[in-house]
Amino acid sequence: MTQREAYARLVEIDRQIVLIDHMEATLYWDQEISLSPLGLEERSVQLGYLAQLRHDLASSPEMGEVLAHLEGLNDASDVELGLIRIRRREYEKMRKLPVLLVRSISEQGARAHNSWVAARKAGDWSLFSGDLSSMVTLVREKATLLKQEGGCLYDGLLQEFEEGIRTDQVAQLFSEIKEPLISLVDRFSSKTVDSSFLYGSYPIEQQQMFANEVLKAMQFDFQRGSCAVSVHPFTTTIGSDDIRITTRYTDPSVMDSFSSTVHEGGHALYEMGASNAALKGTSLAVGASLGMHESQSRLWENMIAKSPEFWHFYYPRFKALFPVQTAGISEDQFVIAINKVERTPIRVNADEVSYSLHVMLRFNLEQMIINGEVSINEVPEAWNAEHRSLLGFTPASIKEGVLQDVHWSSGDFGYFPTYALGNLYGAQIWKKVKEDLPVSSLLQSGNLGTISDYLKTSIYERGAINTGLETLEKVTNRGLDASLFTSYLEDKFSRLFG
Repeated sequence: MTQREAYARLVEIDRQIVLIDHMEATLYWDQEISLSPLGLEERSVQLGYLAQLRHDLASSPEMGEVLAHLEGLNDASDVELGLIRIRRREYEKMRKLPVLLVRSISEQGARAHNSWVAARKAGDWSLFSGDLSSMVTLVREKATLLKQEGGCLYDGLLQEFEEGIRTDQVAQLFSEIKEPLISLVDRFSSKTVDSSFLYGSYPIEQQQMFANEVLKAMQFDFQRGSCAVSVHPFTTTIGSDDIRITTRYTDPSVMDSFSSTVHEGGHALYEMGASNAALKGTSLAVGASLGMHESQSRLWENMIAKSPEFWHFYYPRFKALFPVQTAGISEDQFVIAINKVERTPIRVNADEVSYSLHVMLRFNLEQMIINGEVSINEVPEAWNAEHRSLLGFTPASIKEGVLQDVHWSSGDFGYFPTYALGNLYGAQIWKKVKEDLPVSSLLQSGNLGTISDYLKTSIYERGAINTGLETLEKVTNRGLDASLFTSYLEDKFSRLFG
């Protein structure tokens, strides 16, 4: 087998793996949107079966042989090197994980998701704790198998979502921003801001009209994507030209729903841009990492769609749709209200300043759980203790505390840190965007397309050719600098609140 023949075969196997990924995404989408209550048991078996097929393909002897032939591939392009890197990385990981373990995690995830939904609805930890305990046992076994010499248990879980970064590096980054963030929360949450008008009755049909107008301006392609409603907003790629997002209209503030839609729209733009002619149908047609993915969703949600310049153009449109709810509310009052800094128990509804503190809570607690430092029954109180330490108060109920997130039900330990890493990446990228484009005038004129095109060319179309950290350095011409995030917050909120 020549190297070129080996690469052609790698592409063929990779395509099969991507098809399985899309099948799994379809089943997960259906589970979130329309699965019948009695359909869960077979759904868990279906997902487990696909996980086994995927594991077998990614770790097969043939994959090992193909990768061996591709050592030192001559005249390789960036795309070829990227695909080889991804397939080699997963091959080495999957060879460490027994197929039964992979299948068990997938099947347990479907069951645990159902019990999480029930527990969240009832506000009863005991309805979820048993399934979570089973999941943690499986994830801990996985972490042990992935642990590298000199590393910690959590490293292998973290690196599933953020390639090339260690737990101690994340801890260091978080330590650099923790005290500045707490100080900023103290400073700006003391400002008296009337946001009561955001909590009125805003008809869902008009909310959808406004959100869709903004999505189209962002260049979300409704021929390649759609927006539905779910308990927990998410984005998923069902196929190369079928990228779906969800939002929810159950939050008390109209801005919570709008922000969720724009946030997921940012994720979708990344997926749409990555699924281009060069990468379409391959494992490269995704974001460089979850941290980089999150940088784009939060850049669109906060740095763009909560900026005064954005609302200079869009507030008249919003006001026309909701004349009663916004009567007597000026553009400046509206912008200050949607950027209000306050201590809230809910991560997804948190303001820009306090959001990363919510992530640090989960990062700390996940390590404690995986390391066996707290039992499953002790997790709710451990959560509350971390919450008091970082945010200064105890959540009023378990629904507003440890049961608010879906991630642990699917075994996604190591995922949460990528949200805060996304804030750090996003601030650094936004600084570069503002250096290269007349951002203020573009936003004031409603020209989101030029910004979208810039991000598409510089980030989205590169997909996963490079890691998240490598992509950040290529785009901004510098390594990750956590101080840029707190500087961004200091500048923005000082201008808003003085």
